[in-house]
Amino acid sequence: MNSATHPSSSPLASALKKLRRRPESLVDVAEQALAARVPAWEGYAAWAPEKVREHARSLVAQARSGKACGPWYGLPVSIKDNIGLAGWPLRAGCAEALPPAWQGDATITARCRRRGALFTGLTRSVPFAFTSIGVTLDDEGPRNPWDTDRVCGGSSSGAAVSVAEGSAWLALGSDTAGSIRVPAAMTGGVGLKLTAGRWPMKGVVPLSHSLDSLGVITASVADLTAALGACGDPMIPKAPRPLAGLKLGVLESAPRVNAEAGIDEALAYALHELEAAGAQCVAIDFPEAREADALFRSGGLVAAELETFLALKLPSWRRQMGPLLAESVAQAGDLTAADYRQRLADFQRLGQKAAMRFHETGIDALVLPTSPLLPPRRDAVARPSAYAEADARILRHTAFVNYLRWCALSLPVGLDNVGLPIGLQLAMPGFAEPQLLAAAAAIERCLGNPRERLGLPPRP
Repeated sequence: MNSATHPSSSPLASALKKLRRRPESLVDVAEQALAARVPAWEGYAAWAPEKVREHARSLVAQARSGKACGPWYGLPVSIKDNIGLAGWPLRAGCAEALPPAWQGDATITARCRRRGALFTGLTRSVPFAFTSIGVTLDDEGPRNPWDTDRVCGGSSSGAAVSVAEGSAWLALGSDTAGSIRVPAAMTGGVGLKLTAGRWPMKGVVPLSHSLDSLGVITASVADLTAALGACGDPMIPKAPRPLAGLKLGVLESAPRVNAEAGIDEALAYALHELEAAGAQCVAIDFPEAREADALFRSGGLVAAELETFLALKLPSWRRQMGPLLAESVAQAGDLTAADYRQRLADFQRLGQKAAMRFHETGIDALVLPTSPLLPPRRDAVARPSAYAEADARILRHTAFVNYLRWCALSLPVGLDNVGLPIGLQLAMPGFAEPQLLAAAAAIERCLGNPRERLGLPPRP
């Protein structure tokens, strides 16, 4: 396969052009998005078809009155249930809605609204986005479209499902240790984790103010760049990058761990295709990634910051955390102020060292499988010990990126032997999103977009 075989085309771009030519067709787009939802996949925490239709009619009326249509006019966008969206009941994965102060637009959703986005609802997450499995210990959470007996990763699990089913063309979520990239990889989507601070976090329920970042999931890199390009986002590359000469540093030491059957094989096959098309793949050791992984596994930072937030802002919501989260937060009390300050100092130091190391190596991106685990079966993570073990292992290839304050993107490279999607993660230093998107686009042009590479998940 080569870039000529897979031209860079985007159904999302074509649809946005049609909506600009015929604004009234938004009513049909809304109905198509509503019809695409698969209730059995349980992707939404808040779903209200009449609210979506009303929003569509309002946008059409604005267009008919002569008001300028925003660059995302009619784009179906889902919002993770920890990001404020006016008119929708934000719960942050809990059973009860949060206080009124959290029930308006977050800064990022207000920006989407000004661009003309059509909101399809709030997508499901676990309480306070704390774990990466995508379901709770009570087996509450979305189902993986490729095998409904399996999880789809998290915590932006519903976001990934909304894109997989087609009820949203772009899903907005958050990522603290892998929460965008893992569910994107496990459902066959493209997940972009932004550099912390790239987009504003005001109105987003925090998990860890030191590590949280926003991100998006789309059906392809081409769709992602089309959506961002439509609104002139500065992350868009100035020109397409050819695959020839792209130097990929393949991480072959810690934090990379032995992956489950099929993952490393699919990655090796994809890298062979990229090399045949002109890319250069070199084995690399990255000590700072190893140190960041050790910091992640030492624990304490995320739970301590969540504990502080809950104590100050949502003290009565602690009872909704569930046993695993409650235990982690309780253990955070054992972290002394001195230990916490040392973790923050290590965190800052590592980020600076890693950026220098990256540039010294001469690579264009650090690559490895997005996760070493295939989507676990839901019944296999029903016990607390199994759940905790899978939660820690599923993030081994992604969490270090957050601890380095880098940006990263996951895109599909194939299916394993039982037909489950496998993702390739590209990571770069903070605020290198233009270079990251250019590299990802070149890779997708070679390998094919997710639909070409994987096909579509079976619908019930």
